[in-house]
Amino acid sequence: MSIQAVITNLFLRWKFKRGGRGPLDVAKARYTVSKMARSYPPPPASITHTPVAAQPDAGLCPAEWLSVAQPRRTVVYFHGGGYFFCGLDTHRPTCAYLARTAEARVLSVDYRMAPEHVFPAAVDDALAWWKALLSQGTSPADVVFSGDSAGGGLALATLLAARDQGLPLPAGAVLFSPWTDLSCSGETMRTLADADVMFNPESLPEAAALYLAGAPAQTPLASPVFADLKGLPPLMIHASRHEILLSDSTRVHNKAQAAGVRSELHLKARMPHVWPTMLMLPEARKTLTECGDWIARTTAQAQRA
Repeated sequence: MSIQAVITNLFLRWKFKRGGRGPLDVAKARYTVSKMARSYPPPPASITHTPVAAQPDAGLCPAEWLSVAQPRRTVVYFHGGGYFFCGLDTHRPTCAYLARTAEARVLSVDYRMAPEHVFPAAVDDALAWWKALLSQGTSPADVVFSGDSAGGGLALATLLAARDQGLPLPAGAVLFSPWTDLSCSGETMRTLADADVMFNPESLPEAAALYLAGAPAQTPLASPVFADLKGLPPLMIHASRHEILLSDSTRVHNKAQAAGVRSELHLKARMPHVWPTMLMLPEARKTLTECGDWIARTTAQAQRA
C-alpha cells in the first residue's frame, strides 16, 4: 500500500465520510466536485479532447471524446457520482489516462442525472449513444464499456438493455466498484461500515431514492445484481476489500460466472471506493495500465470470434 493511498484514506475519512453525514445536499455535492475538477490539469498533449454537444433530435446527451492520435479501439465511459453528481470534467483525467493505456478513443457520456431526471433517463441516454455508435459503423468487437460506481452499474444496465433489445454487444466491460444494488441490501453495507473510508451506509439509500423516484429498487435496469446476466460479454471488475459496496461487485461476479459469463474480480485491501480513478495513486495508474491491456486482449479476441 503506497504512502499516497494512506494519505488519501485519511483525507477521505476526515473530509468525505465525516462531511457526508446528515441529509443529502445535491447542490453542495455538485459544487464541491466541480470546484475540485477546476484544479485538474488538462489532458496531456498526446490526447485529443473533443467536446460533443447534445443532439436532442437524435436523442443524444452531451459527451466528449478523449483520444490518442491513432486509436485502435473504442471505450464508452460512464462516470460515477450516485446518479446525481460528477460529470465530464470530474472524470476527464481518468478517461484520458485510459485512452492512453488502451490505445483508444474514449467516449465519456454526460447522461442526465437525478433529481431532475430520474430512472430510466440515464439508461436511455447510454443506450442512445450505443445505438449512435453502431449506426456510425463502429464495430461492436472494437468496443468496451467502462464505468465507476453508479457509472459501473449503468454500464451493466446498458449491456442488459442492449441485449434485451437484440442489439449487438460490445467486446466486454471494465467496472470500478460498480453500484449494482440500489436496494442497498448487500451484507458489506453493514459489515464494512466502519472500514469504508468514504461512505456512511445511510447516505446510499437516499441517493438511490433520488434516482429511482418510486421505481422498485430491484428493477434489473436500475440494480443489475438482480438481473439475469446470461449472454453478457466478458467483465473485468475492480473493487476494494474494505468498501461497503464490495458485495455489489462480488455478487455480480458470482452471478455472471454462474450464467456462463467470463468474469474477473480484482480486489485490493485498504483502498477507497473507485480507487482506480484516483490518478494520484500509483495503484490506480498500475491498474489502469492493466485495464488497457485487458481491453486490448478482449477486443482482439472479439475480432477473431
